Amino acid sequence: MDNPTSPSGHQQEERLVAAVSGRSGTTHAVVDSRARGTAPASNGHAGTTDTVAQDVAVDQVDAQLIAPTYQPAMVTERMREILVTGSDFDDIYRHVLAAPGKRVRARLVLDCHRLLPSAESTSVPDAVDLACAMEMFHESSLIHDDICDSSLLRRDSPSVPALFGIRTAARAGFHMAGTALQVLARVLEDNPVVCAHLGEAPGVTYLDRISDLSAGQLVEIMAPDVDDAALRRHYEVVAGAKTGTLFRLACTYGGTAGGVDHDRLRVLMQYAEQFSLAFQIMDDVRDVEGDPALGKEACGDLDRRVPTWPVIEWLAIRPDAREMWLSEETSSAELQADLVRSGATKAAHDAAIRAAETACEALEVFPPTPARDDLRDLALQVVSR
Repeated sequence: MDNPTSPSGHQQEERLVAAVSGRSGTTHAVVDSRARGTAPASNGHAGTTDTVAQDVAVDQVDAQLIAPTYQPAMVTERMREILVTGSDFDDIYRHVLAAPGKRVRARLVLDCHRLLPSAESTSVPDAVDLACAMEMFHESSLIHDDICDSSLLRRDSPSVPALFGIRTAARAGFHMAGTALQVLARVLEDNPVVCAHLGEAPGVTYLDRISDLSAGQLVEIMAPDVDDAALRRHYEVVAGAKTGTLFRLACTYGGTAGGVDHDRLRVLMQYAEQFSLAFQIMDDVRDVEGDPALGKEACGDLDRRVPTWPVIEWLAIRPDAREMWLSEETSSAELQADLVRSGATKAAHDAAIRAAETACEALEVFPPTPARDDLRDLALQVVSR
């Protein structure tokens, strides 16, 4: 039985969301005042007593923000405030936010923001807004992915192009990405000291590489000859662009907002690269195995003859795989059955585990904190079945 003197988990989540998004019964949000265009005071906060009270409320819940169970609701609610504003796209945004996914990119931002607790950093609301921006870039890319792939489902619901039409979906995707840029620009402008050296670290991914998302999509359909060694190199390039770009950006901007120095930002790039590889491989494994958690049509990549990591493993271990793969007479169902039976999906899973473990090892340069532990847990959760 719940302790009647303490809030339930659900009530705690509601209070956390309220404190960060500004709907607490006794305060008004810093983030809301910014959204309304309230002029900030010289210290970067809106010059009102209510806003000062909000900062206190945020400080009180700050320690809880590292808990991943709170993050999806908090980020999704803030995204709703940013996106649903009476525009022509409100219905689309409500539809997208109704099935929010796991908010992995937001979790990366918020964890990286808290890796160095003693460093000078942005406020929690600003870190949440950065997390929202990364998720908006992601949601925008999913809308356009579904257009390119003619996907009818996304997270067990109709895809945006299937429900609203291709032209409207394309416009909504661009609008959402543009809104993300506005949010990101506002946070950077409001934190000139913390973000003073943004863009200066060599080997770190910044926003000027956002186009790698679409480049990865293009390169994916330009696979080399059916040779497993060449395909592995090609796959790593594609995964690093399609999936890794936003993972690296989330770590870069979250880490920068948290005062992470350039050397350790480069380490976060290593973490993000290996984590994204594990993430993409497992996504491919679930696509082949028809995992119910996939939330979209299974075997879509097999239908399009996309050489995913399980396929590459299969080509390496199955003598007649090349001929089966190239034959137009081989159905996706036959490919799926043979991939699973051959052990290719297990080999792919093992590769994902190795990548996740490598990602975790990179984090040893950071001091022990709940945020570092959560980044490790996140990488290992991805490869769990």
